[in-house]
Amino acid sequence: MEHEDDAGRQREAALPSSSSGGAGRSLSISSPVLILGGPSPAASELSQRLRGLDVKVLQASSGDAARASLRADVPEIFVVDARFSRRVADLDAILLELRASGEHTAALLWFDAEVELAEVLDVVHPLDDHMTGVITVEESLRRLHLMTARLPARAEGERLVVGDLELDTTARTVRRGERDIDLSDTEFRLLRLLMRHARTVLPKAEILQQVWAYEFAGQANIVELYISYVRKKIEAGMPRMIHTVRGAGYVLRPAETEPAVEQAASSSSPR
Repeated sequence: MEHEDDAGRQREAALPSSSSGGAGRSLSISSPVLILGGPSPAASELSQRLRGLDVKVLQASSGDAARASLRADVPEIFVVDARFSRRVADLDAILLELRASGEHTAALLWFDAEVELAEVLDVVHPLDDHMTGVITVEESLRRLHLMTARLPARAEGERLVVGDLELDTTARTVRRGERDIDLSDTEFRLLRLLMRHARTVLPKAEILQQVWAYEFAGQANIVELYISYVRKKIEAGMPRMIHTVRGAGYVLRPAETEPAVEQAASSSSPR
C-alpha cells in the first residue's frame, strides 16, 4: 500500500508555485488552519486541498466551536468567511479572540464583492490578507502560503520527553537515545499527540479527530496504518513504546516501565 504522505507530497508538487520564491517551490502552509464560517463549497474544497498538503484543518461554524478548537490546538492561520450569508454571529468579537490566542497570528478574510473599504480596513491587520467577490481555492492557497512566510518564527516551542524519546515542535525534530528520527508531518502530529498524553490510553476516534479532524465512521484503518508507521521508526531495534490496548486504543509509555503483566499475558498458555 502506498504511503499516504507520499501521495500528499505528489499532490503538493502539482500545485502552482508561489510567486514569493524561486521556480519550482511548492506551497508551504502552517498547520493547523482554522476555518471559521458557515458551510460553503469554497470552505469544503479548501479543507480537502489543505489536507492533501498534510495540513491539519479545524472547522468552526460558531464561536463556541472556534473556542473549542483553540483549546485543543494553537492555530496561527485562520480563514474567516466574512461574507454576509456565511459569517458567524458576533464575528468581530470572535476574531479578536482568535488573534489573542497566539503571539503571532494571521487571517485570510473572505468578503462579498460589495464590501465597503472601511469594513476591510477595520478588520484586516498587517499580517492578514483578504479576498472579495468570487472565492477561488487556488488563490486562497497561494495567499495562505504567503501569509505563512510572513509570520515570525516562534521564539520558543514545545519540547516533549517520554523516557529516551524527545520531540521538539520548533525544530520539528524527533530523537530517541542517540538516534535522530525522520517523520512525515502526519507522523509527527500523531507522535506529538501520543507524547502529550503519555501513559494515557487514547481511543482511535479521538486520535482520528485530533490528527486528521475526520469523522470516525469508516476511517479507523488510517489510525492503525499510521501507528504502524510511527512504531517502525521509533522502535526500530529498540524496546516498544507504543502499545495497543485491545478494544480501547493506543498508549505511549517509557520503554523501561513496560508492565510485566503484559509480557506474562502474551507468553501464557492454557493449563
